[in-house]
Amino acid sequence: MALYASRFKSIAGPFTPYEIENGIPFDKKIDPAWIRSLYERGKVTTYTKSKNELEFIGMPVGGITTGTLYLAGDGRLWLWDIFNANQEGIDPKEVEWKTDLHVGKKVRSRDGSAYVAPPRSSEMRLVEQGFAFKIEYDGRTVIKKMEGNDWTEIRFEATYPMATIHYIDDQLPVSITANVFSPFIPLDDKNSGLPATIYSFSVKNISKKPVAVSIVGWVENKVGLRSAPKNAVRTNELISGKSYFGIKQELRLSENLKGTEADIGSMGISVRSEKLTYHTDFVLPITAASFSNSDSKITDKKVADSLIGAVSTKLLVQPTKTSTADFVIGWHFPNLKLHPSIPDKGRYYNSFLSNLTAVFDYVHQHFSFLKQTTKKWKEVWYDSSLPYWFLDRTFLNISTLATTTAHRFESGRFYAWEGVGCCEGTCTHVWQYAQAPARIFPGIEKDTRQRVDLGLSLQPDGMMWYRGEVVKGPAIDGQAGTILRIYREHQMSANSGFLIANWTKIKLAVQYVIRQDRNNDGMEDTPIENTLDAVWDGEISWLVGLCIAAVKAGEQMAIEMNDMEFAAICEAYVAKGMKNMEEKLFNGEYFIHRPDAEKGRQKLGSYNTCHIDQVYGQSWAHQVAIGRVIDKEKTVAALKALWKYNFTPDVGPYIKEHLGGRPYALEGEGGMIMNTNPKNEAKPYGENVTWQLGYFHECMSGFEHQVAAHMMAEGMVEESLILTRMIHDRYHAAKRNPFNEIECSDHYARAMASYGTFITACGFEYHGPKGYMKFAPKIGSDNFKAPFTSAEGWGTFQQKFANGKMKASVVIKFGNLRLNSFGLESSKNVSGLQVTLNGNRIPATMKKDTNSVVVNFEKEVIIKEGGRLEFSFI
Repeated sequence: MALYASRFKSIAGPFTPYEIENGIPFDKKIDPAWIRSLYERGKVTTYTKSKNELEFIGMPVGGITTGTLYLAGDGRLWLWDIFNANQEGIDPKEVEWKTDLHVGKKVRSRDGSAYVAPPRSSEMRLVEQGFAFKIEYDGRTVIKKMEGNDWTEIRFEATYPMATIHYIDDQLPVSITANVFSPFIPLDDKNSGLPATIYSFSVKNISKKPVAVSIVGWVENKVGLRSAPKNAVRTNELISGKSYFGIKQELRLSENLKGTEADIGSMGISVRSEKLTYHTDFVLPITAASFSNSDSKITDKKVADSLIGAVSTKLLVQPTKTSTADFVIGWHFPNLKLHPSIPDKGRYYNSFLSNLTAVFDYVHQHFSFLKQTTKKWKEVWYDSSLPYWFLDRTFLNISTLATTTAHRFESGRFYAWEGVGCCEGTCTHVWQYAQAPARIFPGIEKDTRQRVDLGLSLQPDGMMWYRGEVVKGPAIDGQAGTILRIYREHQMSANSGFLIANWTKIKLAVQYVIRQDRNNDGMEDTPIENTLDAVWDGEISWLVGLCIAAVKAGEQMAIEMNDMEFAAICEAYVAKGMKNMEEKLFNGEYFIHRPDAEKGRQKLGSYNTCHIDQVYGQSWAHQVAIGRVIDKEKTVAALKALWKYNFTPDVGPYIKEHLGGRPYALEGEGGMIMNTNPKNEAKPYGENVTWQLGYFHECMSGFEHQVAAHMMAEGMVEESLILTRMIHDRYHAAKRNPFNEIECSDHYARAMASYGTFITACGFEYHGPKGYMKFAPKIGSDNFKAPFTSAEGWGTFQQKFANGKMKASVVIKFGNLRLNSFGLESSKNVSGLQVTLNGNRIPATMKKDTNSVVVNFEKEVIIKEGGRLEFSFI
């Protein structure tokens, strides 16, 4: 047996049956050349028509929390989940499966139907939409549609949030490129949450004569998709603004349509052009007349008849020159209503954009800023020494926020499922794994902590409802993880206002965690719901460690609040917990689940098995830089055990032996199994197992990303890269949608743990109120460059070693950065510090430790947009 992780070469094996135990090979036999390639910078991830890699691509290109709108590999839009359908899964269906799952014999959306039978863009074009080009040169006229069959080649650069698509035909005198995106600006959640998709076309003349290129874009009116009666009337109307004209599409209201239906609103298309070419009743197929001038300014049709609106512009491109054209597709469907127990409703964008015309007015008025700043972020993100594939996989899951997994009500409240339409309530025991949102849009996360977790969910005893008002009960991992999130949100603040305003409530939540240690040994042992949808008895390493980390975060916050009495209580809990966890839950190789003394192993649990999250508390500790909560030597041993017993370059043998798991990884694909049985016990998971046992035999990418992030932090760089790449290859566009990591339904929130691996690869630490930042790169530290975000700005960090000297710099590309101190890590001896801000020397001192340097500034340094802070060491 050999494993093919790419489409072209074997990278692991072959394995004989004697080299595999319990479905897992201890010697992974991964090709060293392939491992070396993981460190290489590589090239932009590009999928092509010629390799049949475009059909499954569905890159979310709507604003965050505005619905789901997919960009296909050929550049057209599909899925169109913008009408408030509230369906489970992107493509609700059931797939017959060959073996029994723990949920039956059919794979539903929540079980991975889009993994085993991924939808193709050609199958789900709910709305007729597209673009076409009329190219005039040398007395000839050629018409090309934005469809695969019309081009010799199409190259799709999968660079979220802005895809670049190249349309290639060697017989044409022009090259055409489309940059497609919705405005996406880290730290600016308002401008990143616009119900709009932008197509920015670039047409380059590669001939020696002028070429005329007309571009027409069209969208079908589908307002009232579900609610409109057969005699209802849709209308297309010409509208115009200061720098654009477009088509507004609506449904005429009647006695049977009150306007409050979920799918009632408006949609349309606009173009930035002064030349008025439009169609309120556009007719397909495309002909030369499609590019000529308009019909009537208003067209009405009954819903049984297709009604399409189109706008067009014309470019005259001189030889060797490039001309551009920009189109905006917009929508406005404000009537969102989710769970009946939730008072909030409506969509956030409706709080500042009252209708489609307002959407177009806003986007076109701010077009230059929105386009250029989105492009700037894309450039900053990819202007790095880290591998392209790694930058893709660790970041692209933030696109989950631009799907119907995530919503934002008109009140501003953020509310989310675990995956599209599945498991409500912004579940704390899932969302606490997601590291990306707080680093990219900290304002949303801080508001959610304050409005929900420390607001409507917080009970008098400090317990937080883990699904808001939908499920009024606790989840111990959700509670502990949310305390850690609160500390992270404080760190991602410009000052201590968030902490000061919420300290009394935060303290209450930490006290609740401490009280769940019934025998006062620092190890949580109260049976409470956890993310594996069960209540386990006993002392469980991953829950114990997570609670220790949470209480240590509480200690740090108490110190900052000068609440030294409570800080001492937390310190004592952490000390006891660490000691007892390491003595009583470590079996010499990995951490376990110690059964309850009275109940024993009656119920489902992980017990002596090797569980994927066993040292999760320490993983979280690295994300917020609180130091050790589990001994390093034992932690690394546990991670090595996970590599030995749980990781496999081919899950095929394991899932053949261990039935019941949902198919989130298939034969020939690598991954890390949730729980394995190294001791070969007859009943490793308890005497009376329940349906949740199936989870143990699955590969769930969110958990895998958490482990990869932790391995990176502990110096297991190779293992971290291999695991991350295995996930990346599972979601190769030749097989399924690269932008949709699936667990319990599509675009699963836990997968945003992938950003944590980027954080630990950079060795990034940040504390906004203290004005502290640090980098300790784990990959290519001699010549390292990477992006970062902070409370008020984002930019690029770079460090280089050459000729015995070290230089480092921080450049701010957006906003500003306030610093009092800056940390770096170096295995080389450094001295002779010089610091400059925008070329001017500033006073600073240096404190050295074994492999680290901390630079302290004499007074606060403020790096403004475009500014540069440089460090020089001898």
